[in-house]
Amino acid sequence: MAAIYAGIHQKLKSSQTPWSDKLKLAQFAWASSQCILPNKEQVLLDWTVHALSCYYSKKVKVPLEVVERLWTYLDDVLNSKKLSNVLSQGKNITLNPAVSQIINERILEGTTGMLSISLSTVLSCCHGILTSPVLSVSYTARYDLLVDLLVRICGLACFQLSQHESSGPLRLKVFEVLFLVLSTYLTVQKQQGNTNRVFTQVTEHLLQPLCLLRHLLTTRAWAEEDDLSIRQHLNKDIRCKVDLILQSALFFHDRLPYYKEEVLPSERRSGPKKGSASNTYVCPVATILSKLVHGHGDDKEALFYAVRCNSLQLLFKFALDSFCKENKLLCFHIMTKFVTTLDFTEDLSIKETFNTENWSLVLLSLENILNSCLAGDIYNVAADRIHHKEVQLHYYRKVAQLLFNNAQTDVPAWYRCLKTLLTLNHQILEPDLDELISSAWVDADNFELRVKKARETLICAVIQTYAKLRQLPRLFEELLVVICRPAADELRQELLPEAVQKSLSQCLLDNPPSQNLEICRLILKNMPNVREMRNESALKLFFLSILLHAVIFNLKTLDDSTPVPTVRQTQSLMEEMLKFVRSLLQYLEGVLIADIPWGEKIQETALLLTHTWHEADTLFQIHCSKYQSPAGANHEMSPVCDTIEKVLAQTGSAGEVSSALSRLLQKLLALQRMKKHLLVSPSAETKNILCEIAQYVVNRQEPLIHMSSDQTWDLQLCSVNSDTYSVAYWFVVTTNLPLIAPYLSQEDASYIADTMLNSLLQSDFRSSLEKMDQSIFLISKQLLESMVLCELPQLHSAVVTSITKRIFEVLCASDVPSFLKSSAEFGVESIDKDEHMADFSPSLRRLKSIAREVMNCVETGVSILVSEAQVSHLLKLVKITSVLNLHAMSPEDYLELFLCSFLMNVCVQHDGNEALSVPISLLEELFKLMALLLMRQNSYIVLKVVHGSTLLEAAMTSVSSCFSKGLLFSVDNPAWFPFLQSVQGFIQCLIQLIIIKKNSTRINLEKFANFMIERVALDGTSSGDSGEYEEALYVQLHLATMSTLCKELIPILGKTKQLDQTVIHLLGKIVSIMGPAIQAVLTGKAGSMLRQSFFVDVVTVMIKSELAKASHQTEHIVEGNGKDKISHMGFYKSFGQQILKELCPAARPMDFLNSSIHYLSAFYLAAKANKELDLKDLRFTILQHVHTLLSGAWMSVSEVKELEAPVKDMLAQLMGSCSKEQFHLLFLLLRDGLVASKVGGGCHTEVLASLTLIKLLACCSLPDTCSKAFWLTVPQILSSLVFVIRESSEVASLTSALTVPAVETLTTLLRQGESWLSNPHHVIIGLGALHFVPLDSHSMGDYYSAFLAIHEALFAIILCYPKVMLKAAPTFLNCFYRLVTSIMHEGRQKGEKEREKDSGTLLKCAMLVERMYTHIANTADGFTVLSSFIVAQYVSELQRVTLQPEIKAHLTEGIYHILDSCAEQHIKFLNRTLQMGVKEVFRELYKNYVHYHKSQRQGEEKYTA
Repeated sequence: MAAIYAGIHQKLKSSQTPWSDKLKLAQFAWASSQCILPNKEQVLLDWTVHALSCYYSKKVKVPLEVVERLWTYLDDVLNSKKLSNVLSQGKNITLNPAVSQIINERILEGTTGMLSISLSTVLSCCHGILTSPVLSVSYTARYDLLVDLLVRICGLACFQLSQHESSGPLRLKVFEVLFLVLSTYLTVQKQQGNTNRVFTQVTEHLLQPLCLLRHLLTTRAWAEEDDLSIRQHLNKDIRCKVDLILQSALFFHDRLPYYKEEVLPSERRSGPKKGSASNTYVCPVATILSKLVHGHGDDKEALFYAVRCNSLQLLFKFALDSFCKENKLLCFHIMTKFVTTLDFTEDLSIKETFNTENWSLVLLSLENILNSCLAGDIYNVAADRIHHKEVQLHYYRKVAQLLFNNAQTDVPAWYRCLKTLLTLNHQILEPDLDELISSAWVDADNFELRVKKARETLICAVIQTYAKLRQLPRLFEELLVVICRPAADELRQELLPEAVQKSLSQCLLDNPPSQNLEICRLILKNMPNVREMRNESALKLFFLSILLHAVIFNLKTLDDSTPVPTVRQTQSLMEEMLKFVRSLLQYLEGVLIADIPWGEKIQETALLLTHTWHEADTLFQIHCSKYQSPAGANHEMSPVCDTIEKVLAQTGSAGEVSSALSRLLQKLLALQRMKKHLLVSPSAETKNILCEIAQYVVNRQEPLIHMSSDQTWDLQLCSVNSDTYSVAYWFVVTTNLPLIAPYLSQEDASYIADTMLNSLLQSDFRSSLEKMDQSIFLISKQLLESMVLCELPQLHSAVVTSITKRIFEVLCASDVPSFLKSSAEFGVESIDKDEHMADFSPSLRRLKSIAREVMNCVETGVSILVSEAQVSHLLKLVKITSVLNLHAMSPEDYLELFLCSFLMNVCVQHDGNEALSVPISLLEELFKLMALLLMRQNSYIVLKVVHGSTLLEAAMTSVSSCFSKGLLFSVDNPAWFPFLQSVQGFIQCLIQLIIIKKNSTRINLEKFANFMIERVALDGTSSGDSGEYEEALYVQLHLATMSTLCKELIPILGKTKQLDQTVIHLLGKIVSIMGPAIQAVLTGKAGSMLRQSFFVDVVTVMIKSELAKASHQTEHIVEGNGKDKISHMGFYKSFGQQILKELCPAARPMDFLNSSIHYLSAFYLAAKANKELDLKDLRFTILQHVHTLLSGAWMSVSEVKELEAPVKDMLAQLMGSCSKEQFHLLFLLLRDGLVASKVGGGCHTEVLASLTLIKLLACCSLPDTCSKAFWLTVPQILSSLVFVIRESSEVASLTSALTVPAVETLTTLLRQGESWLSNPHHVIIGLGALHFVPLDSHSMGDYYSAFLAIHEALFAIILCYPKVMLKAAPTFLNCFYRLVTSIMHEGRQKGEKEREKDSGTLLKCAMLVERMYTHIANTADGFTVLSSFIVAQYVSELQRVTLQPEIKAHLTEGIYHILDSCAEQHIKFLNRTLQMGVKEVFRELYKNYVHYHKSQRQGEEKYTA
């Protein structure tokens, strides 16, 4: 055969052979092992490359189809396993250098769209070359060729990224090859000895393409069609490689002298000037910036300007990372050059070529550059002043001037730039403070959400900065100057938004009282003269009054410890303020507000200042005995008394109460008067006044509140207007209910209840509305859910009455029984006829009569037809009722609500079939509500008016009637099963109530059981007239009811002999009915449509019923006749076999799996009670199937955890009488799962199953022989766990799937084996395994689960093995230190979105660390030797990061406990040995410890026995 191929080489080279034949020969030669050629692989590769080279150099003509096939052939060869094997054997194969050039040219053609062959094939060839270390030499040996390849592949990627979405998704192959080229280039770049050459190549050829690529990757709006691996992984990896290339090439440490030479002033340069170097090397900054500015056409000006802005901030960050530690001044001068490149001059004025549309990009770039300066700490104020003549300060002031001269108040980044400048040094913005306050605060006119948030953050930062500097009065001086300037005040928005208000409040609390009083005086001083009032003056007066109100309401109140000078200053201020308020009130006396254009604002100001003065004055008097009110001891001179009297007298005058804010302030003043009266001794006259004021505050004659509107209010008085007044009014009323409720009339209470109910009905009550601002709906919802309503019985009763009234109104719109239309008078005639009702109150007698009528309605089959709109309305009312605190109801309200719900349940029917799930959902909610009512403390009252069995029978009759009327005709309706569960819940609660209250228990239970048995028998005889599905529904309902009855009967066995006889008899009758019924359904066609878990639960109840019955009638069974104990054993066995078949083959619903495991436990007990012969086989079969189930690839970790509880119960049943031989078989089964090789082999679910069963076995009570055998093998299990944890920790995706469960099993074994594991080595093995658990997961859920698992394992060791912990203290502490460093890294200050997302989880981790610190400190005295080491580790890590305040609070509290155990010599040792930066952190920590924690602890010890 070899002879056939002897001339193949000549045929390939021959020009006579057709190209198609040559290609076939080459393909056959490569694929065939019988073709023997010397150096075959090299020959075929050379021939292919030569053919392509000749074609592209136009030396020969080759058909395009053949060219395409040549590329495919080259691709197959380069990526073949055969070539890989040959190269791995050390055979020397070289690739013609021409192929690299050809590939580069084809990639360029792919970018321009001129490529005539498949781009994927070319890229695949490139991939094959670069992935082979031998073949890649064709690129790596020629640096310029590799640079050319990188430029062209970047161009191709940029071309794809810049295409519109309509052009199709991104090609994965392009980005895979791009990442490979970047990796290869980075490796070669690092190997280059000549850094100047690298710098030149990157700036000349790569800088622009790489910056463009990074920009497009960063700014792309990813589409769903884009490959997931590009979006999630390659995108990030490519950007990371680009960053490494640019940083290592442009800012290599060896280039530092060149940067110094270029940018530093002559007196600051160090080192000789290199005159021989080229200009590129001497001026690296200019070279880099010139490449970013130039080199593109006008058609792409906008794109490349965006690239420039994004790249400058990135490159500056690289410069900081490389040079900041060496020379911070150098970094500053580089920054100035970079900022100038944003189209600014050297003096930071705008160039003529600047495009104003680019301001947003410029400000974003400038913000990032300034933030980098802040993070790099390149600006030291003292060093700049002493050594550098304030060069940095002057420059930053120029930047501030640039920002103010070209204010871009509609761009959020403008505010953030100013905030960063403020953080660098407040003196930068000090000269322009008035401009800052005007532009960013008082006169701001853009209220787009992002702009508003950025502006408020800046204002808060300004306030906090001046508060720290103790210069708040200076800030307020400037603020008042800006407010008092001539301006269009009516266009000004609110001065103190919520965020600013909170910040100001906190700063005023920390500010010295003298400064706060100075601020108040400044505001009063700037108040316009009342006699010279004009419209603009009135508006300024209102703004200033709002500011004064905010300041005074946030002052720290006076108390008896306040210094006398401060008290006198405060009294003086209050006198000045009172004088001004009086002047305003006198100005308003006898004047109609409508006659003065600015009268409305003056009235608002007068009322606001009156309210403010009185609140402050009252508070000062209550808390400070040294304070004397300027209004006198009896408040005869108080402006409030006069104002309130006038308000109450003039409420009918529309001219006097003109604005919404005035009306609200009048209510607040009325409440102040009410509080004043409550402080004096009560009298009849006082009570009348209080009732009048309460009536005035509620004011049922208020203009109609727009309950359906979505209007919100931010709780700021300045934002109250005609739109927000309704919300503000409702907020004032509801928040003061504890004050006014005792003095409200019944009509007022009903008005409040109706208003609340209306607002809740107007909105979707279940909606999860999370707004910072308040709305009427939110306020009502909060009131309904609060405990305040429970403390106000009159109002709570009014709410219940309003709900029942509304329900009756909805029902009475339909054709209803006559008693509903006059329910208030019903039953009066029949009161004397019932002797049993003599002891009842009139209201209870009325309700008992109503209950009797309701039961009559059920017996006669009365229906109330309601429309879909009525059903929806009733559904809302029921959902609102279920939120009410039902414990707070009076017995009458409770019974009325229950009867109302029961009436709706048994009588309401839908008048059409167009939306069947709606009435079913109504019935479901009603059953849930009645179940809730039956679990509350007044539930006993129900059984006083109606027999329990009567209620049960009525409920079941009404549900059965739904079938006959076609309401529940569809078995597979999704609403059916929740409805069935709600019916079961109601029956369960009512039966429990009958049993607990001992209300004729035997009679009621027997009556209801017989009713259900008769109902089943009746349905069975009439089932021939109904369809199979309808019959299945009937059976399902009856089975659910009877199984619920059985479940409640079983626990009451053993209480009394008579009750036992009744219950045993009932259980026997019910089980005898349920058995045939369920078998009939399972064998019918409808059985396949029913939920499997339901029938499993029912049969489980049957088994438990028979077991309970058998265990309580053993004295009646003849010895040896145990086989008759369980009557349906054959059915149970076949049912169990079917469950075992369906348990494992594929995924099953979790409810079925839960039910099945419960069934297997019960079935095993039944087999044991029936003395089955194959009990041992059954036990092992069940265990095998459960193990197989837990090993299923479809089972997630959360699903396995969900099954742990039922499996644990099952193991307790199965292992209770297990022999040693059977336990050995089980252990062999589990041991096979604990093999580390299965972790990486895709069989990790088998390992998880074994881990789960071992963990549950450790918690089970085993027979002595089995227990001893188990704990003897635990050391072996621990060793296996270490290997499992080590192997699984190497695969990131297995952290939560296997590593964490393995650690949890380890923890359980350590906890449960405290009395068994006597060898310390076994515990130390487990401790060592914790070092492998990864704490760097990208998912916060995985991170927390790993963190918690390690913590719990450490806690188990410290709790159960303190001596072992002391022995292995370094290992223990190193493991715990991983947790500390991890939470410090994750808990550092981040962006607001990221912080909000992870804050809850990280806070829990910090609390765990604090807990562990506490336990370490309390463990043993011998451990205190290492306390200083623990503290040193903590402060060393703390010095590196800035923690979130809430995280730091917990960690600090924990380390304080460690410091408690540190002796004085330990503290001295730390002060001596810690490095300088760390030492400062420690001193601050220890200072706070002594000040806050140690003094408190010593105080506690003083009073501890």
